[in-house]
Amino acid sequence: MDLARLQPNTFTSRLCEHPPEVLWPVLSDPRLLPDLSSELQAVHLSTDVVERGTVFTGDQLRGERRWTTTSTVTGFEPPAFFEWTVGDLSHPVSRWSFLVDREAGVTTVTHRVVLCGGPSPIGDRIAAHPDEAEAIVVERLLVLRDRMGVTLDGLLGLVDAR
Repeated sequence: MDLARLQPNTFTSRLCEHPPEVLWPVLSDPRLLPDLSSELQAVHLSTDVVERGTVFTGDQLRGERRWTTTSTVTGFEPPAFFEWTVGDLSHPVSRWSFLVDREAGVTTVTHRVVLCGGPSPIGDRIAAHPDEAEAIVVERLLVLRDRMGVTLDGLLGLVDAR
């Protein structure tokens, strides 16, 4: 299975009453994500300002496996779109984003991930079990979608508490 060509992805959305300008400071701050994630343990920014091109590292933990990822902010369009790409930009592991859309007083916040085929544990699993590639990808996307829902709920909760 060629993840780079297929770009498998998943997303989840939530509705809220907050305008995009109120959501933006929370959605565009990756330092808030570790408190809402079972896998991402810490984020370290290369600078105090988050903008297109900002690089940050993420300390990850899944089971007993620990690793660090390097991400680059690749989409920054306040207050509607925030995206970061994990790994080498020429051959990324994944792309994550938040998209905010407001219509008729209701805001939709969508959290999306695209698996891009760069070096990763899922790529290693597919290489070791090519006959199970589709099931491996589907399983991972389902887990990611569930976790993204938890993240979105947590981020919206932070906005509600402000």
